Amino acid sequence: MENHTPTHKGRVIKSLYFYLVSFVALMMVVFSAADLINIALRTWVFTAADKDMYAYPRAVCEVPPTTDPKAVPAPTKAECEKSNEENIKQQEASRLAQKQRDVVRDISMIVVGIPLFLIHWRILRSKEENL
Repeated sequence: MENHTPTHKGRVIKSLYFYLVSFVALMMVVFSAADLINIALRTWVFTAADKDMYAYPRAVCEVPPTTDPKAVPAPTKAECEKSNEENIKQQEASRLAQKQRDVVRDISMIVVGIPLFLIHWRILRSKEENL
């Protein structure tokens, strides 16, 4: 007959696995929750922190002068302003889309991390009680 009782080495490896998975799952939840708080604070409390300080709209009006008769004429001031407004709208839309992707990622990590942690932690607790 074969003996299916785990050896001491096998029990240690199994325990390390459960502790490691529990730790990783807990860190998933902690970092995701912290990121959600960060996003909420930047969105509703510290709104200036969410502005991109380095994204300046390009001045598309600045076309170097040329003597080439076939050159495209420089855009008018109204065309420049319209283009700059479109750039700003696009930057805002990109910022909003990125924020939504971050929230989706964080919620997903929490939804996966909490059950993963709870299952592995309960198994560890029950094993310690049986020792």
